[in-house]
Amino acid sequence: MKKILKGAIAGVALLLAPFTQAAMVTQWDYTVTLGWTGWTFGAGTGTQSTSASLLTWGAPGGSHDVIGGGRSGLGITESPANGTINTNGPFALTNIITHYNNPISASYATLTNAVLQSTLLLTPINPVDDTLDLLVANFSINFIETPNQSPCPFPSLSVCDDIFVISSDALNASFDYNGFTYFISIIETSGSLNPMDAATCAQAGIVGPCLGFKTQENQFTAAQFAFLITTEPVTIVAAPGVLALMGLGLMALVGVRRRKQLVA
Repeated sequence: MKKILKGAIAGVALLLAPFTQAAMVTQWDYTVTLGWTGWTFGAGTGTQSTSASLLTWGAPGGSHDVIGGGRSGLGITESPANGTINTNGPFALTNIITHYNNPISASYATLTNAVLQSTLLLTPINPVDDTLDLLVANFSINFIETPNQSPCPFPSLSVCDDIFVISSDALNASFDYNGFTYFISIIETSGSLNPMDAATCAQAGIVGPCLGFKTQENQFTAAQFAFLITTEPVTIVAAPGVLALMGLGLMALVGVRRRKQLVA
């Protein structure tokens, strides 16, 4: 009789085993970092300054962040961005990219290309569990400091707007963690980054469609990024104030495993 009882208990345990898997993560700590890791300038004079957070070019001794300062630039702020985010909850604000567009001499060397590196660190806090491996992706930037002369060969509000284009490989990225699949989606909440027309893409050396923004002379454009974590793929239609989901960083997330699972 005891043997039969033990067998029955073992059978019940096997039936219950699939229901004792790890719980879905509902809340995460995050750190998102953006940084310039490569850049190319065209031929010319003037001076160029480069760092992980700021690329500038133009007049020696000028100022990129002052209107009419004689230097232009691309800067990254709010990096790293830290906080908590809920699965299937509101988006979390992260980093800002700002283009400082000041008129500069046509003889000065200007930025043509750059590499933007995005990294994400996620730690489950509900339930508490191990930190994921650092998620890293590089994305290319095409940048055109256009000649300040008319007519512009593309739609422009000034003579002529400068063009920023960023590569985008996917709208959603996914990763598996403890038996669950999660999707990370990046949005731009300030309405600066948008799909651009074919003529503008071509001016930047890209066969359209492309994603980016144009900045008028003597103006600055700031793009505020945010991200979502969901359990289903998300699609957002481009609309004023919120960009359709874009693949800025975080694209190489498929097959991510916990660090403790990687330890032999």
